[in-house]
Amino acid sequence: MDRFESGYFWELYRDLESQFQKFLDYVPYLEGNEDAYSFKLANLMLSIGGHVDSAFKEMARFAEFLNNEDCAKIVRLLKMSDENVKKGKAPMTVPIKLALSAFEKEYNLSSTKVLFKCLPEREEVIPFHPFNPMTAAPEWWEVYNGLKHDISLNLRKANLKNSRNALAGAFLLNVRHTPALLRLFDYDIMKVQVREGRNLAKVSASVRLKRGAIQKMIKEGRTIPGFVETPLFIFNYWKHTRIHE
Repeated sequence: MDRFESGYFWELYRDLESQFQKFLDYVPYLEGNEDAYSFKLANLMLSIGGHVDSAFKEMARFAEFLNNEDCAKIVRLLKMSDENVKKGKAPMTVPIKLALSAFEKEYNLSSTKVLFKCLPEREEVIPFHPFNPMTAAPEWWEVYNGLKHDISLNLRKANLKNSRNALAGAFLLNVRHTPALLRLFDYDIMKVQVREGRNLAKVSASVRLKRGAIQKMIKEGRTIPGFVETPLFIFNYWKHTRIHE
């Protein structure tokens, strides 16, 4: 089964978010703390980067992306990598440029925003905003790669802001990819707002929508009137689910 649809990736993500939350208990995300760095954040960034890398590979295998040429290239690379491992050779890597190109076509990752809640005012984050002009990779991905190759040289870059942005990237993939979206609907994690008298209340999306209706909206490129909220982030589907405009 698809590991997004099974909830596997969501559970992994929630553990990463929990680790970051615990760090914020000691170093809150406030102005002046964004450049604070630590070994704990470095280890967390390595885990988040590995999560995102694995998520991209799983996304490339999604049956509905069969006509996405970049996804097909990723799948071929993964098969070749498996063959290398069987022969005792080094596995192959999937270039970040290829992965970002593949899912830019599907989800407009480079411009999609999430809301970060842990501030006096909520802050918009674009986790896959291009930083490296050669690869279109975000800055936090460059930091992750640097940590993999020389942690002592790049430790200062494992700071609160880069860790937050990396986690926002992992969050985005776990709410935006279609099988993940449907699993969150099934988990009653996707919410909608309804009016109760003069107030707005958050209720499970399943109260107002059917799974089949969600699938039809996705297929037709229509706006999904829901959102997902965790202790740290919010993603509003109605702002980012129309991808065929």
